[in-house]
Amino acid sequence: MPDAEKKWYILQAYATHEEKVKKLILEQLKINKMEDLVEEIFIPSEEVTTKKNGKEKTTKVTYFPGYILIKMQLNDDLWHLLKNVPKVSGFVGGDQKKPIPLSQKELDDINKQIQSGIKQAEIDSTYSIGQTVVVIEGPFAEFNGVIDEVDAEHSKLTVLVSIFGRATPLELGFDKVRLAT
Repeated sequence: MPDAEKKWYILQAYATHEEKVKKLILEQLKINKMEDLVEEIFIPSEEVTTKKNGKEKTTKVTYFPGYILIKMQLNDDLWHLLKNVPKVSGFVGGDQKKPIPLSQKELDDINKQIQSGIKQAEIDSTYSIGQTVVVIEGPFAEFNGVIDEVDAEHSKLTVLVSIFGRATPLELGFDKVRLAT
């Protein structure tokens, strides 16, 4: 089957289950003898090493949590197979019965984001437990807090903010805080 017939589609899966879904898809393709319809399954991610308290930690950062790119020749049988894989929500683009493949511009945009992955690593290492941050958006804007947890994979922090004299945990995106000066 010529590659020209295969196009890139985006499949939506439960966030943090992308690798498991990929494995399940590969198993189902083999069982149903449909491997020739799928050329590649790609989860945009990268290994990021951060240093915290003198210790190095390597984590896998997924650029688009919950999304899997698949280069395939989509037909009705393959559509049904993919829709019935556990932890798959459906396709992105078009409607659920007739998904639309990615355009070349959309593919180029995704590739640019992945190429700039080194920036993600720099952002992730900016925050560490115990640092004081200022909330810059939302109902707690201008509140100071102390970082209690860093979730680099999902670009989130748990920040302890004092509300009525009690430490209250807030889950905030990296973009919702800045380091206190």
